[in-house]
Amino acid sequence: MEFEVLDLGLTRYSEAHAKQLELLQKRIAGEIPDTLILTEHHKVFTLGKTGHISNILVPKEKLEKENIEVVNVERGGDITYHGPGQLVAYPIFFLPKGRRDLKSFLRLLEQSVIETAKTFQAKTCVIDGLTGVWESKTGEEHLGVWRGERKLTSMGLAFKNWVSFHGLALNVEADLTPFSYMNLCGLVGKKPVNLRELTNASFSFGDVKDALVEEIRKQVKDW
Repeated sequence: MEFEVLDLGLTRYSEAHAKQLELLQKRIAGEIPDTLILTEHHKVFTLGKTGHISNILVPKEKLEKENIEVVNVERGGDITYHGPGQLVAYPIFFLPKGRRDLKSFLRLLEQSVIETAKTFQAKTCVIDGLTGVWESKTGEEHLGVWRGERKLTSMGLAFKNWVSFHGLALNVEADLTPFSYMNLCGLVGKKPVNLRELTNASFSFGDVKDALVEEIRKQVKDW
């Protein structure tokens, strides 16, 4: 699976969402190749199909004061936060016959993040029963149970006619304060972490973009 990359830079969530839906329809129609959208968002909470407004823990007046939008979206999952310093990737990828395993595709994206983190000497993992990528306190890449690990990357996908949209949000150097205003992904007690906190390596935000794209290319090639 080859794909093109579209880097939108810093966007309002609605702007990037509209672009996703535009490219989704074009990909379904076969008018464009698989495309990976990269962006950062202005501050926003998004609520997935199983999300509930009760997972926001502060009054709407506080969110308005801090210019944090709240948007309902069609992806899976509950609530998450997007903001500057967080790398968001939306794969608009067609899953051909023989590779229409949605969980396998999610695992592919998770492994891409784990390998990206390795590039910067950060240890991360997946945890049974939980989506996304978490810090690894032991160096193991697969844990059977959550023991207080912090979340590096949230994930939530949607599919239409076997084309994926929505995707992943990797905390690189974001202000994590707004995460305390909600139950992260609807999970009480779960905390976020930035990639910079997990390593002493020197890197730029652009370096993380490049590494993630490269790792996704490797993962889809072998999928």
